[in-house]
Amino acid sequence: MPKPVERTVLTCLQTIDPLIPPFQVTAAISISLYYDAKRDCRLNDAENRRLDAIVAEFGKSAEIERHEASGKGLNWESFTLYDADGLRDGKVLAGATKLPDNKAFAVHQGARHWVDCLNRIRREVLADAVWSVQIDDKALLWTTSAAGTTRPPTDSPRCGWAAC
Repeated sequence: MPKPVERTVLTCLQTIDPLIPPFQVTAAISISLYYDAKRDCRLNDAENRRLDAIVAEFGKSAEIERHEASGKGLNWESFTLYDADGLRDGKVLAGATKLPDNKAFAVHQGARHWVDCLNRIRREVLADAVWSVQIDDKALLWTTSAAGTTRPPTDSPRCGWAAC
């Protein structure tokens, strides 16, 4: 049985009005990665197969099951792509994935993993698309060299999106 979702408890220890007692608010706070790609033509069958293969390669099913069963590891969620038939405004790919947040640096590790996945999709499936990738409302920026070739913004050859 899955463990209950951990909640962040915010406590107000002081109030402006001394007649109002301190109070607590329980809220689930999460950070998500949002992504979409636009171009003039939809994905063809070969592109869809390659997309599925990349997503499967980066999948976290075993880690998700392990965490649900034992509470160990990061609280990963699956990489989510929205149904292509519902996409509008030239979007050929769109989705959102909640980042893990149950340990120190989990959000960073999750963002790095899923951005690596998106970079592969960008390079191997949708290099001709216009991309938008955000962590919540902060855009991630793609860097290119002066020669027009894709250049990693960090010391890792796997990452193509720079920080916010």
